[in-house]
Amino acid sequence: MLYRLALSVFLVFFVTTSMAAKEESKETKTLTQTVFELERSLAILQLSTASLGDYQSLDKKIAQVKSLENRVNFLGNLTFLLCMALAVFFFQLRKQNKRLLELEKSKKNANE
Repeated sequence: MLYRLALSVFLVFFVTTSMAAKEESKETKTLTQTVFELERSLAILQLSTASLGDYQSLDKKIAQVKSLENRVNFLGNLTFLLCMALAVFFFQLRKQNKRLLELEKSKKNANE
């Protein structure tokens, strides 16, 4: 009888602690969701209290970033084209060098 009583007390203790852990995780999820909603509300509030000057300065900064992006794209394209031109140039130089070597060989053969 004492064993049954000890076993039932142990089971009740185990079940209670596991339920408390589940409730704690639910509370943590709820708290995390609440914090997220508060941060989102704060961001919306900050945007709603921004003045026209803030929006204009933000618009100018976005225009500057787009201008820089266009410049970088242009320079990237220019670099690619220069690399391709160099590759074609070296290919033509190699081809011309082979022709020159063949011409020199044929000239040596003609002299002999």
